[in-house]
Amino acid sequence: MKRQQNRRPLWAVALLAAASVALWQWATVHANFNGNWTALYCTGSKQPQPSLVQQEHVYTFPHSFGYDGQIYHYIAHDPFLRSDLKTYLDDPRLRYRRILIPLLAYTMAFGNSRWIDPAYEFLFLVSIACGVYWSCRVALAAGLDARWGLLFLIMPATLVSMDRLVVDGTLAALTAGFLCYSRTPSWKLFTILAAAALTRETGLLLVLACVASLAWRREFRRVAIFLLSAAPAVAWFLYVQTHATGGIYAMSPTPLFAILRAFVSPLQYPAGTPFVGVVHAADYLALCGALVAISAGLFYGGRLIDSPRFAAILLAVLAVLLQRIDLWQNVYGFGRIFTPLFLCLAYAAARDRKIWLLAPTLMILPRIAIQLAPQLLGVLHWIA
Repeated sequence: MKRQQNRRPLWAVALLAAASVALWQWATVHANFNGNWTALYCTGSKQPQPSLVQQEHVYTFPHSFGYDGQIYHYIAHDPFLRSDLKTYLDDPRLRYRRILIPLLAYTMAFGNSRWIDPAYEFLFLVSIACGVYWSCRVALAAGLDARWGLLFLIMPATLVSMDRLVVDGTLAALTAGFLCYSRTPSWKLFTILAAAALTRETGLLLVLACVASLAWRREFRRVAIFLLSAAPAVAWFLYVQTHATGGIYAMSPTPLFAILRAFVSPLQYPAGTPFVGVVHAADYLALCGALVAISAGLFYGGRLIDSPRFAAILLAVLAVLLQRIDLWQNVYGFGRIFTPLFLCLAYAAARDRKIWLLAPTLMILPRIAIQLAPQLLGVLHWIA
Protein backbone atom coordinates (compact mmCIF):
# COMPACT_ATOMS: atom_id res chain seq x y z
CA MET A 1 0.00 0.00 0.00
CA LYS A 2 2.81 2.41 0.85
CA ARG A 3 4.45 1.77 -2.52
CA GLN A 4 1.22 2.68 -4.34
CA GLN A 5 0.83 5.84 -2.25
CA ASN A 6 4.35 6.88 -3.19
CA ARG A 7 3.59 6.40 -6.88
CA ARG A 8 0.45 8.53 -6.92
CA PRO A 9 2.37 11.84 -6.64
CA LEU A 10 4.61 10.67 -9.50
CA TRP A 11 1.60 10.21 -11.77
CA ALA A 12 0.33 13.62 -10.63
CA VAL A 13 3.66 15.17 -11.62
CA ALA A 14 3.60 13.33 -14.96
CA LEU A 15 0.06 14.44 -15.78
CA LEU A 16 0.86 18.02 -14.79
CA ALA A 17 3.89 17.94 -17.09
CA ALA A 18 1.79 16.66 -20.00
CA ALA A 19 -0.83 19.32 -19.28
CA SER A 20 1.88 22.00 -19.36
CA VAL A 21 3.05 20.79 -22.76
CA ALA A 22 -0.55 20.76 -24.01
CA LEU A 23 -1.01 24.32 -22.71
CA TRP A 24 2.06 25.49 -24.61
CA GLN A 25 0.84 23.82 -27.80
CA TRP A 26 -2.60 25.40 -27.37
CA ALA A 27 -1.03 28.82 -26.86
CA THR A 28 1.31 28.66 -29.85
CA VAL A 29 -1.38 27.21 -32.14
CA HIS A 30 -3.75 30.06 -31.32
CA ALA A 31 -1.10 32.77 -31.24
CA ASN A 32 0.91 31.79 -34.29
CA PHE A 33 -1.19 29.49 -36.50
CA ASN A 34 -4.74 30.87 -36.39
CA GLY A 35 -5.92 28.11 -34.08
CA ASN A 36 -5.18 25.38 -36.62
CA TRP A 37 -3.74 22.41 -34.70
CA THR A 38 -2.54 20.73 -37.89
CA ALA A 39 0.25 23.33 -37.96
CA LEU A 40 2.04 21.07 -35.47
CA TYR A 41 2.60 18.53 -38.27
CA CYS A 42 4.70 21.19 -40.09
CA THR A 43 3.39 20.48 -43.59
CA GLY A 44 5.35 22.30 -46.30
CA SER A 45 3.89 23.90 -49.42
CA LYS A 46 6.88 22.88 -51.55
CA GLN A 47 6.08 19.18 -51.14
CA PRO A 48 3.51 17.42 -53.34
CA GLN A 49 0.37 17.23 -51.23
CA PRO A 50 -2.39 14.62 -51.22
CA SER A 51 -6.07 15.56 -51.28
CA LEU A 52 -6.07 14.87 -47.54
CA VAL A 53 -4.38 18.24 -47.00
CA GLN A 54 -7.27 20.11 -48.60
CA GLN A 55 -9.94 17.91 -47.02
CA GLU A 56 -8.65 18.52 -43.50
CA HIS A 57 -7.68 22.15 -44.13
CA VAL A 58 -4.15 21.32 -43.03
CA TYR A 59 -2.03 24.33 -42.20
CA THR A 60 0.80 24.56 -44.72
CA PHE A 61 4.00 26.55 -44.31
CA PRO A 62 4.79 28.62 -47.41
CA HIS A 63 8.15 28.22 -49.14
CA SER A 64 8.92 25.18 -47.00
CA PHE A 65 9.41 21.45 -47.53
CA GLY A 66 7.88 20.83 -44.11
CA TYR A 67 9.12 18.30 -41.60
CA ASP A 68 8.74 14.66 -40.65
CA GLY A 69 5.52 15.19 -38.71
CA GLN A 70 3.62 15.63 -41.97
CA ILE A 71 4.78 12.17 -43.05
CA TYR A 72 3.59 10.41 -39.91
CA HIS A 73 0.31 12.30 -40.27
CA TYR A 74 -0.18 10.74 -43.70
CA ILE A 75 0.76 7.29 -42.41
CA ALA A 76 -1.80 7.59 -39.62
CA HIS A 77 -4.51 7.91 -42.27
CA ASP A 78 -3.26 4.86 -44.18
CA PRO A 79 -1.23 2.59 -41.86
CA PHE A 80 -1.57 -0.49 -44.08
CA LEU A 81 -0.42 1.10 -47.37
CA ARG A 82 -3.80 0.70 -49.08
CA SER A 83 -4.02 4.11 -50.77
CA ASP A 84 -1.83 6.43 -52.77
CA LEU A 85 -0.72 8.36 -49.65
CA LYS A 86 2.55 6.43 -49.65
CA THR A 87 3.49 8.12 -52.92
CA TYR A 88 3.72 11.43 -51.07
CA LEU A 89 6.44 10.12 -48.73
CA ASP A 90 10.12 10.73 -49.39
CA ASP A 91 11.02 7.17 -48.39
CA PRO A 92 7.92 4.99 -47.82
CA ARG A 93 9.89 1.91 -46.82
CA LEU A 94 11.82 3.74 -44.12
CA ARG A 95 8.95 5.88 -42.85
CA TYR A 96 6.41 3.07 -42.60
CA ARG A 97 8.71 1.09 -40.33
CA ARG A 98 7.93 3.69 -37.65
CA ILE A 99 4.36 2.56 -37.40
CA LEU A 100 3.48 2.48 -33.70
CA ILE A 101 2.06 5.98 -33.16
CA PRO A 102 0.36 6.29 -36.58
CA LEU A 103 -1.20 2.84 -36.18
CA LEU A 104 -2.36 3.50 -32.62
CA ALA A 105 -3.90 6.82 -33.70
CA TYR A 106 -5.72 5.07 -36.56
CA THR A 107 -6.91 2.32 -34.21
CA MET A 108 -8.09 4.72 -31.50
CA ALA A 109 -10.08 6.64 -34.09
CA PHE A 110 -11.53 3.39 -35.54
CA GLY A 111 -10.22 4.56 -38.91
CA ASN A 112 -12.40 7.70 -38.82
CA SER A 113 -10.39 10.51 -40.42
CA ARG A 114 -12.07 13.14 -38.26
CA TRP A 115 -10.65 11.64 -35.07
CA ILE A 116 -7.20 10.54 -36.19
CA ASP A 117 -5.56 13.91 -35.54
CA PRO A 118 -6.94 14.28 -31.98
CA ALA A 119 -5.91 10.67 -31.29
CA TYR A 120 -2.40 11.39 -32.58
CA GLU A 121 -2.08 14.44 -30.30
CA PHE A 122 -3.46 12.47 -27.35
CA LEU A 123 -0.86 9.73 -27.87
CA PHE A 124 1.90 12.32 -27.93
CA LEU A 125 0.73 13.72 -24.58
CA VAL A 126 0.50 10.21 -23.14
CA SER A 127 4.10 9.70 -24.25
CA ILE A 128 5.13 12.85 -22.38
CA ALA A 129 3.34 11.72 -19.23
CA CYS A 130 4.91 8.25 -19.37
CA GLY A 131 8.37 9.66 -20.06
CA VAL A 132 8.18 11.99 -17.06
CA TYR A 133 6.75 9.25 -14.82
CA TRP A 134 9.49 6.77 -15.70
CA SER A 135 12.17 9.46 -15.39
CA CYS A 136 10.89 10.34 -11.91
CA ARG A 137 11.12 6.68 -10.92
CA VAL A 138 14.68 6.53 -12.24
CA ALA A 139 15.56 9.60 -10.15
CA LEU A 140 14.02 8.02 -7.04
CA ALA A 141 15.91 4.76 -7.62
CA ALA A 142 19.14 6.78 -7.81
CA GLY A 143 18.42 8.39 -4.46
CA LEU A 144 17.43 11.77 -5.89
CA ASP A 145 14.32 13.86 -5.56
CA ALA A 146 11.68 12.59 -7.99
CA ARG A 147 11.32 16.05 -9.52
CA TRP A 148 14.64 15.54 -11.27
CA GLY A 149 12.57 13.41 -13.64
CA LEU A 150 11.12 16.62 -15.05
CA LEU A 151 14.40 16.98 -16.95
CA PHE A 152 12.71 14.71 -19.48
CA LEU A 153 10.81 17.80 -20.65
CA ILE A 154 13.98 19.50 -21.87
CA MET A 155 15.31 16.53 -23.80
CA PRO A 156 15.72 17.45 -27.49
CA ALA A 157 13.27 14.83 -28.76
CA THR A 158 10.62 16.03 -26.29
CA LEU A 159 10.93 19.65 -27.41
CA VAL A 160 11.09 18.84 -31.13
CA SER A 161 8.10 16.50 -30.88
CA MET A 162 6.19 19.17 -28.97
CA ASP A 163 6.89 21.53 -31.86
CA ARG A 164 6.47 19.18 -34.84
CA LEU A 165 4.72 15.98 -33.67
CA VAL A 166 7.45 13.56 -34.72
CA VAL A 167 7.62 10.08 -33.21
CA ASP A 168 10.96 10.64 -31.47
CA GLY A 169 9.25 11.92 -28.33
CA THR A 170 7.58 8.55 -27.94
CA LEU A 171 10.89 6.73 -28.41
CA ALA A 172 12.42 9.02 -25.77
CA ALA A 173 9.63 8.07 -23.37
CA LEU A 174 10.13 4.38 -24.08
CA THR A 175 13.88 4.84 -23.49
CA ALA A 176 13.03 6.28 -20.08
CA GLY A 177 10.89 3.19 -19.47
CA PHE A 178 13.77 0.99 -20.59
CA LEU A 179 16.06 2.72 -18.08
CA CYS A 180 13.42 2.37 -15.36
CA TYR A 181 12.86 -1.37 -15.76
CA SER A 182 16.26 -2.53 -17.04
CA ARG A 183 17.48 -3.66 -13.61
CA THR A 184 14.75 -6.29 -13.23
CA PRO A 185 13.71 -7.63 -16.64
CA SER A 186 9.98 -8.33 -16.71
CA TRP A 187 6.97 -8.27 -19.00
CA LYS A 188 6.96 -4.46 -18.64
CA LEU A 189 10.46 -4.22 -20.08
CA PHE A 190 9.54 -6.73 -22.82
CA THR A 191 6.53 -4.60 -23.82
CA ILE A 192 8.57 -1.40 -23.82
CA LEU A 193 11.25 -2.95 -26.03
CA ALA A 194 8.67 -4.26 -28.50
CA ALA A 195 7.04 -0.83 -28.66
CA ALA A 196 10.40 0.94 -29.07
CA ALA A 197 11.35 -1.20 -32.07
CA LEU A 198 8.00 -0.37 -33.72
CA THR A 199 8.31 3.34 -32.94
CA ARG A 200 11.60 3.79 -34.75
CA GLU A 201 14.16 1.31 -36.01
CA THR A 202 16.77 2.74 -33.61
CA GLY A 203 14.61 1.23 -30.88
CA LEU A 204 16.09 -2.11 -31.88
CA LEU A 205 19.33 -0.94 -30.24
CA LEU A 206 17.55 -1.01 -26.89
CA VAL A 207 16.61 -4.64 -27.57
CA LEU A 208 20.23 -5.45 -28.42
CA ALA A 209 21.45 -3.65 -25.28
CA CYS A 210 19.08 -5.65 -23.09
CA VAL A 211 20.08 -8.92 -24.73
CA ALA A 212 23.79 -8.06 -24.48
CA SER A 213 23.43 -7.33 -20.77
CA LEU A 214 21.60 -10.61 -20.15
CA ALA A 215 24.25 -12.52 -22.13
CA TRP A 216 26.98 -10.76 -20.11
CA ARG A 217 25.30 -12.12 -16.96
CA ARG A 218 24.92 -15.55 -18.62
CA GLU A 219 21.15 -15.47 -18.36
CA PHE A 220 20.72 -17.23 -21.70
CA ARG A 221 17.12 -18.29 -21.17
CA ARG A 222 16.16 -14.64 -20.77
CA VAL A 223 18.27 -13.79 -23.82
CA ALA A 224 16.03 -16.00 -25.93
CA ILE A 225 12.88 -14.51 -24.38
CA PHE A 226 13.85 -10.88 -24.84
CA LEU A 227 15.06 -11.44 -28.38
CA LEU A 228 11.40 -12.16 -29.13
CA SER A 229 10.55 -8.56 -28.26
CA ALA A 230 11.94 -7.64 -31.69
CA ALA A 231 9.66 -10.14 -33.47
CA PRO A 232 6.70 -7.76 -34.06
CA ALA A 233 9.02 -5.15 -35.57
CA VAL A 234 10.78 -7.70 -37.78
CA ALA A 235 7.44 -9.04 -39.01
CA TRP A 236 6.21 -5.53 -39.75
CA PHE A 237 9.47 -4.58 -41.51
CA LEU A 238 9.03 -7.60 -43.80
CA TYR A 239 5.48 -6.49 -44.61
CA VAL A 240 6.68 -2.97 -45.43
CA GLN A 241 9.55 -4.36 -47.51
CA THR A 242 7.08 -6.03 -49.86
CA HIS A 243 4.56 -3.16 -50.01
CA ALA A 244 6.71 -0.02 -50.26
CA THR A 245 9.70 1.33 -52.11
CA GLY A 246 12.84 2.86 -50.63
CA GLY A 247 14.59 6.19 -51.04
CA ILE A 248 18.16 7.39 -51.29
CA TYR A 249 19.93 9.68 -48.85
CA ALA A 250 23.26 11.46 -49.08
CA MET A 251 25.34 9.26 -46.77
CA SER A 252 29.06 9.14 -46.16
CA PRO A 253 30.83 5.87 -45.32
CA THR A 254 33.50 7.81 -43.40
CA PRO A 255 32.93 7.92 -39.64
CA LEU A 256 32.21 11.43 -38.32
CA PHE A 257 32.45 12.90 -41.84
CA ALA A 258 29.09 14.70 -41.80
CA ILE A 259 29.70 16.08 -38.30
CA LEU A 260 33.08 17.50 -39.27
CA ARG A 261 31.62 18.86 -42.50
CA ALA A 262 28.94 20.67 -40.49
CA PHE A 263 31.75 22.39 -38.58
CA VAL A 264 33.61 23.38 -41.75
CA SER A 265 30.55 24.22 -43.88
CA PRO A 266 27.77 25.27 -41.50
CA LEU A 267 24.20 25.73 -42.64
CA GLN A 268 23.71 29.05 -44.43
CA TYR A 269 20.71 31.04 -43.22
CA PRO A 270 18.68 33.43 -45.40
CA ALA A 271 19.88 37.00 -45.70
CA GLY A 272 18.45 39.17 -42.98
CA THR A 273 18.29 36.43 -40.37
CA PRO A 274 18.50 38.29 -37.04
CA PHE A 275 21.47 37.57 -34.78
CA VAL A 276 22.88 35.14 -37.32
CA GLY A 277 26.23 35.08 -35.51
CA VAL A 278 24.55 33.92 -32.32
CA VAL A 279 22.65 31.27 -34.29
CA HIS A 280 25.89 29.93 -35.81
CA ALA A 281 27.54 29.90 -32.38
CA ALA A 282 24.62 27.88 -31.01
CA ASP A 283 24.94 25.48 -33.96
CA TYR A 284 28.61 24.90 -33.16
CA LEU A 285 27.84 24.47 -29.46
CA ALA A 286 25.18 21.86 -30.27
CA LEU A 287 27.58 19.94 -32.50
CA CYS A 288 30.17 20.00 -29.73
CA GLY A 289 27.51 18.66 -27.40
CA ALA A 290 26.90 15.78 -29.79
CA LEU A 291 30.61 14.97 -29.86
CA VAL A 292 30.76 15.04 -26.06
CA ALA A 293 27.80 12.66 -25.96
CA ILE A 294 29.46 10.29 -28.42
CA SER A 295 32.72 10.32 -26.46
CA ALA A 296 30.93 9.78 -23.15
CA GLY A 297 28.83 6.97 -24.61
CA LEU A 298 31.90 5.19 -25.95
CA PHE A 299 34.41 5.75 -23.19
CA TYR A 300 32.60 6.41 -19.92
CA GLY A 301 32.16 3.04 -18.26
CA GLY A 302 30.69 3.95 -14.91
CA ARG A 303 30.47 1.41 -12.15
CA LEU A 304 28.27 -1.15 -13.89
CA ILE A 305 28.17 -3.02 -17.18
CA ASP A 306 24.41 -3.11 -17.62
CA SER A 307 21.72 -2.52 -20.22
CA PRO A 308 21.92 1.31 -20.14
CA ARG A 309 25.70 1.12 -20.59
CA PHE A 310 25.37 -1.21 -23.58
CA ALA A 311 22.66 1.07 -25.00
CA ALA A 312 24.93 4.11 -24.69
CA ILE A 313 27.73 2.30 -26.53
CA LEU A 314 25.43 1.15 -29.35
CA LEU A 315 23.86 4.57 -29.76
CA ALA A 316 27.26 6.27 -29.76
CA VAL A 317 28.51 3.85 -32.43
CA LEU A 318 25.41 4.62 -34.49
CA ALA A 319 26.12 8.34 -34.18
CA VAL A 320 29.67 7.79 -35.43
CA LEU A 321 28.52 5.73 -38.42
CA LEU A 322 25.26 7.46 -39.38
CA GLN A 323 26.72 10.29 -41.42
CA ARG A 324 23.79 11.75 -43.33
CA ILE A 325 24.73 15.24 -44.45
CA ASP A 326 21.34 16.83 -43.77
CA LEU A 327 21.00 15.12 -40.39
CA TRP A 328 24.01 16.83 -38.81
CA GLN A 329 23.33 20.31 -40.17
CA ASN A 330 20.31 20.91 -37.97
CA VAL A 331 19.91 20.39 -34.24
CA TYR A 332 16.32 19.26 -34.79
CA GLY A 333 17.80 16.33 -36.72
CA PHE A 334 20.60 14.90 -34.61
CA GLY A 335 19.20 16.25 -31.34
CA ARG A 336 15.95 14.29 -31.48
CA ILE A 337 17.39 11.13 -33.05
CA PHE A 338 20.08 10.71 -30.40
CA THR A 339 17.99 11.70 -27.40
CA PRO A 340 18.07 8.04 -26.23
CA LEU A 341 21.86 8.48 -25.88
CA PHE A 342 21.39 11.68 -23.87
CA LEU A 343 18.92 9.87 -21.63
CA CYS A 344 21.38 7.03 -21.03
CA LEU A 345 23.99 9.59 -20.06
CA ALA A 346 21.50 11.34 -17.75
CA TYR A 347 20.80 7.95 -16.16
CA ALA A 348 24.55 7.48 -15.56
CA ALA A 349 24.78 11.04 -14.20
CA ALA A 350 22.10 10.25 -11.61
CA ARG A 351 23.45 6.81 -10.72
CA ASP A 352 27.12 7.75 -10.46
CA ARG A 353 26.71 11.41 -9.45
CA LYS A 354 28.61 12.57 -12.56
CA ILE A 355 26.81 15.83 -13.30
CA TRP A 356 29.02 16.53 -16.31
CA LEU A 357 27.18 13.80 -18.20
CA LEU A 358 24.27 16.23 -18.53
CA ALA A 359 26.52 18.61 -20.47
CA PRO A 360 25.62 17.29 -23.98
CA THR A 361 21.92 17.98 -23.40
CA LEU A 362 22.59 21.43 -21.96
CA MET A 363 24.86 22.30 -24.90
CA ILE A 364 22.10 21.50 -27.39
CA LEU A 365 19.34 23.43 -25.62
CA PRO A 366 20.40 26.98 -26.65
CA ARG A 367 19.97 26.18 -30.35
CA ILE A 368 16.57 24.62 -29.75
CA ALA A 369 15.59 27.65 -27.69
CA ILE A 370 16.53 29.92 -30.60
CA GLN A 371 14.37 27.79 -32.89
CA LEU A 372 11.38 28.18 -30.58
CA ALA A 373 11.97 31.87 -29.80
CA PRO A 374 9.77 33.29 -32.62
CA GLN A 375 6.83 31.21 -31.40
CA LEU A 376 7.41 32.38 -27.83
CA LEU A 377 7.44 36.02 -28.97
CA GLY A 378 4.21 35.37 -30.87
CA VAL A 379 2.60 33.91 -27.76
CA LEU A 380 3.72 36.85 -25.60
CA HIS A 381 2.40 39.32 -28.17
CA TRP A 382 -0.89 37.40 -28.32
CA ILE A 383 -1.23 37.50 -24.54
CA ALA A 384 -0.38 41.20 -24.40
